[in-house]
Amino acid sequence: LVGVFLTFFLIASTVKTIRETRFAGSGLSATNTITVSGKGEVNKSPDTAKVSFSVRSEKKVLKEAQDEVSGKIAKIKTDLIAKGVEEKYIKTDSYTSYPQYDYNQARCYSSYCPPSTPTLRGYEVSHAITLNIKNLDSVEAVLAILATNTVTDMSGPNFGFEDDKMVAREARDLAIADAKTEADKLAKSLGVRVVRIVSFSENGGGYPMPMYAKVELGGVAMDMNQTTPQIPVGEQKVTSNVTIVYEIR
Repeated sequence: LVGVFLTFFLIASTVKTIRETRFAGSGLSATNTITVSGKGEVNKSPDTAKVSFSVRSEKKVLKEAQDEVSGKIAKIKTDLIAKGVEEKYIKTDSYTSYPQYDYNQARCYSSYCPPSTPTLRGYEVSHAITLNIKNLDSVEAVLAILATNTVTDMSGPNFGFEDDKMVAREARDLAIADAKTEADKLAKSLGVRVVRIVSFSENGGGYPMPMYAKVELGGVAMDMNQTTPQIPVGEQKVTSNVTIVYEIR
């Protein structure tokens, strides 16, 4: 009975050890290893675009500046919603108001110059907004709306993905598959077999970089007879590079 018990105990311990060796970082020291690299690339058309803009006004009276900015923003918002931009994707980044001063230098006498006295010129109000455009066919129409409503400045459109991590994972999965294939080929050439993963690292992060399209508006209203800016979307390449260390026997 003792012999049977010891036999079952040894079999269970052996099976447990074999299973542990299948996993990376199982605590067993790897004496023989190979290191392989893999690369994965995903080419996809962006599914979202971001456009940031601001409206500014300077008036003698603070409320007049606020009212002018609010009126312009309300008009822009109405036009954007009419073009299919959802209200939840029209987000305020900042709203600021500052007094503006003129500094007149007093007349200097010999080597002495009295300090200048600031004079209140008025108040500047600025409202900055970022748009998330999901229908990329409407990007050019959005730019036309912003130009027609004479926004103070604008940046974008910046093309990217709503779920960057999902696209990055696709590229990483391809890179891992590439590394596995390379490991199998190398092990075959060496006459050994791959036992388990010892370590894994990813270089470059795998996250997509946004594509920028520069459009100059200059704060001037766009003539409706002029051609609307043409913004090609194209495709975006997402790359992942991985390095995997395998134990071999």
